[in-house]
Amino acid sequence: TKGAASSQEFVAKRPSAGDGSSSSSSLSQQAPSTSPLLALLQRPLRRVRKTLQATFLPSGYPTSVGSNYMSYTLWQAVTNFATTANGVLASTFLLYSVGLGAGAIPTAGAMNWVLKDGLGQLGTLLFGKAIAHNFDIHSKTWYFMSFLLLSTATGLEIATILSPQSFLVMGSCANMIKGLSWMAGGSTRSVFNLSFVRDNNIADITAKNTSQYIFASLFGTTAGVSICAYIGQSAPLALLCFSGLAWTSIYSAYRTVKAIPLPTLNSTRLQLLAARYLKCIRTSSTGLVGFGGYMSYKQPPGYVSYQQEYEVPEDEDDTCELELPSPLDLAHQDPPLPWVTADRRILNPAIHVGTQLDKLIQGQPALLVVLLHTFRFQRYLLLPERNAIHMVLRAEAQPRDMVQAYLQACILRKCIKAGVQLPHDNIPELRIILHD
Repeated sequence: TKGAASSQEFVAKRPSAGDGSSSSSSLSQQAPSTSPLLALLQRPLRRVRKTLQATFLPSGYPTSVGSNYMSYTLWQAVTNFATTANGVLASTFLLYSVGLGAGAIPTAGAMNWVLKDGLGQLGTLLFGKAIAHNFDIHSKTWYFMSFLLLSTATGLEIATILSPQSFLVMGSCANMIKGLSWMAGGSTRSVFNLSFVRDNNIADITAKNTSQYIFASLFGTTAGVSICAYIGQSAPLALLCFSGLAWTSIYSAYRTVKAIPLPTLNSTRLQLLAARYLKCIRTSSTGLVGFGGYMSYKQPPGYVSYQQEYEVPEDEDDTCELELPSPLDLAHQDPPLPWVTADRRILNPAIHVGTQLDKLIQGQPALLVVLLHTFRFQRYLLLPERNAIHMVLRAEAQPRDMVQAYLQACILRKCIKAGVQLPHDNIPELRIILHD
């Protein structure tokens, strides 16, 4: 009876749905009871937010940086955390393998440690000389590759405890790979910082990127020390922890790369743009071939005109859009490893730029004459093969010439896919195909 009376009292006191004035007045009477607490918390929270923003974000954020900056920053922080924790784990097991676990490090172990660093740095210099010029062109690829290399080096360092007698060889190789990783990651990161500049603030963005790295590394170091204290000298547990951290760093590096808005056209993005453009081409005459001319000769067997629909990914529709995508629109479609994760229908056969002309000609003066005559009005040469298309740019070539060369290379790629034979020994037939 008491419960029924209390329920009736609750129903009686509850305002009706149509009585808006009573409900609003009750809310206004309850609001002042919580506002002092909210006001008390808002001020310190606002100060903390301003402090964090001033420490880790560029001045004027978000208007002073490009799009996806926050996504790029968060995923990069996860990457730095995982790689730092793995680095602590690897360094600890390097010390175990050199003799730290058995007591004081002997003199031979100390010498091996110094030789490991020296040989590794020498190897880094040699490899850097050969590949450093690709960092600007394929910045996303080398940034992602840097974390693959770093994970490989870390795993090799941890594995030294399984074979302490091979410490010098394994440690030197790991240090060389790690040095190459740092070179690639640091060089490409400057390109990414530049892509986010919107207010001539490259120095501010670079400084805040350093602050973000230090902050994430502090947590990574703490996690690494905790893991080492927990697993001791157990190699199986170390490899298990390494696998989880390596997967985390590689996945977050992949997400970091996908968030970078590069406003330029590299080889991959230019080929994607050319594929989209060729898909949109329509003809008004059945005899129209090339860029505005008519063929006065017989088409070679298996010839496929570029007006036929160009292959595009399955998620693309068949309609031609009036506006072609910008480099920023294509940035998220650029795969980190084009030769592994790219759509092979678009990027195969590969287009090689800068092949030495003497290697292409291979002692065939007639082939050289055909190439020079066919491309006499262009600042480039194109030579298709079964598995590749070679592009040779002249010294005076401009960006417009490069775009045109890629466009024609994509047309030749379509012919190769259609089964058109491109024999170098049949110069007249090759001349017809190149001329078209």
